[in-house]
Amino acid sequence: MRHCAILDIGSSKVVCMVVSSEPDGAMIVRGSGTREYSGYRLGELPNRRELGEAIAGAVHAAERASDLRVRELTVGVPSCFMCVRSNLGVAETASRNGRVNQNDVSYLIDNSLDFEHPEGYSLIHSTPVSYVADRTAIHGSPIGLPCGVLSAEVSHCFVDDRYKDLVTGALADYGLGADSFVSSALAAACFTVPEQVRAGSVFLLDCGGSNTEMTLLHGNAIIASDVVGIGGRHFTSDLCYGLRLPEGVAEDIKRRYVFSLDYGESCERVRIPGEGVFDIEDSFIQLIIESRAEELCELIAEKLDSMASRETPAWLVGSGLAPMRGAKEYLEAKLERKVALTPPTVTRNGTSSHAAAFGLADFALFRLGHSSAVRRTERYLRRAFDWRT
Repeated sequence: MRHCAILDIGSSKVVCMVVSSEPDGAMIVRGSGTREYSGYRLGELPNRRELGEAIAGAVHAAERASDLRVRELTVGVPSCFMCVRSNLGVAETASRNGRVNQNDVSYLIDNSLDFEHPEGYSLIHSTPVSYVADRTAIHGSPIGLPCGVLSAEVSHCFVDDRYKDLVTGALADYGLGADSFVSSALAAACFTVPEQVRAGSVFLLDCGGSNTEMTLLHGNAIIASDVVGIGGRHFTSDLCYGLRLPEGVAEDIKRRYVFSLDYGESCERVRIPGEGVFDIEDSFIQLIIESRAEELCELIAEKLDSMASRETPAWLVGSGLAPMRGAKEYLEAKLERKVALTPPTVTRNGTSSHAAAFGLADFALFRLGHSSAVRRTERYLRRAFDWRT
């Protein structure tokens, strides 16, 4: 049995999970911990001290639940602290039988790195998007195919050095280390979105506490990503301001809200500690929530339309919008594209809010260091892989 720990740093909370793999390939959650914090906004780094305290709290909770000691973690990188570049890689088949092997794929990836890397960023992983064997496009893995020249467009993901240094320092303050840095969006998509859907292009919409991240993927590779500065916290703060409600009451109203429902003249009865019970017209709540939702959808639509056609479906995850009833149908109508919402198929914490955490756990257990196509050349700075091989 193999154990590992992951750290998902979101825009409003930090999640630590200790997981293990069973002989039959199942992933078991041994323990988890979640701590809220003020987070980050539009790429601004979180406060070092507050982040460290949130990390320590989440890790200690996971240790208590699992009865295991955590020393190193696989750390997720949000899209706003990442940079994606793609470049063509070419490799001549070197095997005696003229068939593609793992070394050819590795050389192709190395060859694709022949470009000027973004300043202030470090490479964390690289993934071929699609292969061409001689002049024939290949769907799936090229391993074993007869080929003279193998080529592929390769997606390279880089982490912002400021984020990497901040997290590494915050972990070190509590005697912890970062084993690897991995794109949270890539891990979440490959765990949540079915492989047959990812065989084409798909958008991952991760609406968190303060931001909504949009990632375009093809197969197991990131093609492009962007972010808008609206998340679930904005709905809650709008209710607090517009209806003069405490944050806890506003959050409860938001989570029970149903999009596009005809509320008529109905009222919501709320109890405010120290003030009593009040009736609030549901039409006011609807106006506040759907005004913010419409603004969010307009921003998302503008980004998505510039990244891919409207035929490209979207997959909704995150704690900001996905838990709200009717959000999927509302997004479909506003974005004019198919939107899917499927929680991860796990026994504990199986919600879209934990998609990134489970994706990171799956990545750490079954992908890193367990394939000849995965190579580590520097500690957490570079991992080149092709999951289809």
